[in-house]
Amino acid sequence: MSTIEKINFEPLSDILHTQRRDYSLADPNLADPVNADALVDGEWMFINDAFKLVRATDVSAAVGSVPAVKRTSYPLFAERGRYDVRALSGVKTDIIQFGDWAADTRIFDATQLAASNGAQITYVGQPLQVATIQIGSKKVSGLVGHDGEPYGSGAAANAIVARVLRLPNTNGGKLMIEKASTI
Repeated sequence: MSTIEKINFEPLSDILHTQRRDYSLADPNLADPVNADALVDGEWMFINDAFKLVRATDVSAAVGSVPAVKRTSYPLFAERGRYDVRALSGVKTDIIQFGDWAADTRIFDATQLAASNGAQITYVGQPLQVATIQIGSKKVSGLVGHDGEPYGSGAAANAIVARVLRLPNTNGGKLMIEKASTI
């Protein structure tokens, strides 16, 4: 199991070649660091129909729950409590949306099974999906293993958002990931 630290998502690729975008949060309270449900870097977000960022899973739901809407999700790239995020009009924050990228993340659960297509994270190249996970006492929208069935197969199919580059037991407790080619 991972832990939430000051830095939970560290891009390994040159960030200039990826495209990060600022979007307003649907719930501006998620940018407040004293909020119990405040976002942490490395959580996964999707863009709703109002063109605002929403946490990819409902963290008030059970651990292991997957998003009801199987939308493509993107990693959050702003640290908890940043003043510039809260000062921007509309309380905007960054996601890494376009381009190829790789990163180390602490926002994952290697042993959790989510939905019928869940699998423990056990091998390099394994596809990953988003689910509600618990790290310590905090529920977050993080990564869990996917069994590799193609996106869209079956009623329980969930979007593959990333792939494993390096397992946590050989990477200082962090999961090294890359953007999935299916995005």
